[in-house]
Amino acid sequence: MDRFATHDGLRLAYDLAGTGRPLLITGGLSADRLFWGLTRPLLADHTTLCFDNRDIGASDRASGPYTAADMARDALAVMDSAGWDSADVLGHSLGGAIAQELVLMAPERVHRLILANTFARQDGYSREILTLLKRLRREIADPVTYVSTLATFTLGRAAIAAMPLDTIARMALAAGPLQEVDAFERQADASAGCNTLGRLSAIRSPTLVISSPDDRFFAPAFAREIADAIPGAKLRDIPAGHCPMIEAPDLFARAVREFLA
Repeated sequence: MDRFATHDGLRLAYDLAGTGRPLLITGGLSADRLFWGLTRPLLADHTTLCFDNRDIGASDRASGPYTAADMARDALAVMDSAGWDSADVLGHSLGGAIAQELVLMAPERVHRLILANTFARQDGYSREILTLLKRLRREIADPVTYVSTLATFTLGRAAIAAMPLDTIARMALAAGPLQEVDAFERQADASAGCNTLGRLSAIRSPTLVISSPDDRFFAPAFAREIADAIPGAKLRDIPAGHCPMIEAPDLFARAVREFLA
């Protein structure tokens, strides 16, 4: 059942599942809680708190621009609403940037940190991809064609080879509606503006950084940059594209469980 926290005048939808040690999950660009549907049951030995970022899912839409730090404050408000003083934190893609901001602004609230397929700063390539995706979201009227196009960036070669893009798109659209154009653009702009690299050496939470060799957004070099900057961080590779929690949920959940054990 949905619960709601409030921050910055916005209602933020979240839910709890499982039992055990608290694990906060922060999602990425244009990804609501349904995105984690294959992986959360495999993490049932933890109490997972998953929420919809502002501008997606059942959470409110923003009225103007914002940053990943604003979204991290949203995450803290969700933790407060759930009565959690602290938790382990798992963030994917933009959610990983949000998780970095969260641990930097409130280190006492993060036990262990998992950063999956994410970045500390965008480069020229990833910014160009974001610019292209914003244009495609505005200009492609047919939802199946748009989601099929998006899947070529978000999924690895093996996942696409195993199922037609049209089928992937229709399954995604059956799960929930497309994020609105202006909401997508605000989230994309927040992602483009992230830059935590110069501050990562301050992180003291034990950290696992996950990368995937077929990630077309953030290649393993992004993960190595983060792992090199965070003292004692561990690096783990999972064969997949940008979304191992969808493409290889068993492997992804195992990596999370082993690190948190």
